[in-house]
Amino acid sequence: MWLICLSAMFSSCRQRELCYDHSHYSPVSVVFDWSRCPDAEPATMVVWFFPAEGGAGRRYEIIPGGDTSRGGSEFNTVLKVAPGSYRVICHNGETENNLEDGDTFFSYRIHTGDDVLLSPMNRSDNAPCPDGCDTQPVKTEASTLYAHTYPSVVSVAASAGTPVEVRFAPEEVTCVWNVTITGIENLVPGVEASGVVTGAAECWSHADEAASGEDVMVPFPLSQYGGDCLKGKVTLFGVKERDDMPHKLRVYTSYKYYYDFDITDQVRNAPDSHHIEIMLHGIKLPDPQGGNGMSPGVSDWGDTEDVEIKM
Repeated sequence: MWLICLSAMFSSCRQRELCYDHSHYSPVSVVFDWSRCPDAEPATMVVWFFPAEGGAGRRYEIIPGGDTSRGGSEFNTVLKVAPGSYRVICHNGETENNLEDGDTFFSYRIHTGDDVLLSPMNRSDNAPCPDGCDTQPVKTEASTLYAHTYPSVVSVAASAGTPVEVRFAPEEVTCVWNVTITGIENLVPGVEASGVVTGAAECWSHADEAASGEDVMVPFPLSQYGGDCLKGKVTLFGVKERDDMPHKLRVYTSYKYYYDFDITDQVRNAPDSHHIEIMLHGIKLPDPQGGNGMSPGVSDWGDTEDVEIKM
C-alpha cells in the first residue's frame, strides 16, 4: 500500500504527494482548533490514522503548502484516506528534540534521545548521578509538544461525497519546570553550573493521553542572575502519577562540587502541573581564593552537600 504524505497547513502553501492516483481514497476534512493554546505556532502538524482493528497506521505531515484555509483560531485541510475505521491523533512536528517511535496506536510515542549529565556545560565528565537514581537513563529535555487524541473511532466510507470531519483541539501536554536558587555564596563570574532532575517521564503516549515510559533524568542549564542567584528551566513530558517516586535536583558546578535538593513536595503540590515554579535557597560554593577550582586532568568530584529546603 502506498504511503501517503500530504502536505498542507496555514495559508499560501504547496502540497506534496507520493500517490498520484487517489481514486481509491476518500476525502477527510481535518480541522485544528487552537483555542486552547492560541499562541502556538507549530512549524508542522503530524496526523496519524491508525486502523481501529490494529496494525500499522498512515502518517500525514501537514506543512506550509497545499489546500488549507484559516479562520480565526482554526486551520483546516482535506486529506485523502483509504476507506476504513481509524483511531486518529495529531501533534506538532519539526521540533528540535522530540522523536517519534512506533507505527501502531498503542506503540506510538513521542520521546527524546540519550544525553549525558553535564551536556548543558558541554562536558562529558563522568559526573555522579543523584543517589538512588543510577538506573534512570539520562534523556534530552523535550521540545514543547501540542497533541490531541481524537475521542472516537473515525469511519471513512468508500465514496467521494461530503468529507468526514475530524476536529482536533491540540493542547500543550509538555511541562515546564522553572528553577530558581537564591542565596548562593561565592558565586563569581565564570562559574558554570547545570542541573538534573530525576523521576521524569520518558515519553508521551497518545493512547494513554498521559506521560508514559520509564523514569528518567533530564539535565538542563543554569545561568547566573545578579550576584547570588542561579536560574534555569527544563521542559519535560511530565511525571507519572506515582506516590513512591521522589523527585530530586542535583546542581553541578565547574568547581566539581555538586549540591542536592529534594523537590518532591514542590512538584506534587504545584497549583499548575504544566508550569511548576521550584524555589530553592542556599548553596555555599568553594572560596574562589582557596584554589578549589576545576583544573585540567582532575577527575574526582567533591563530596555532595545535601541542602535542606526551607518551605
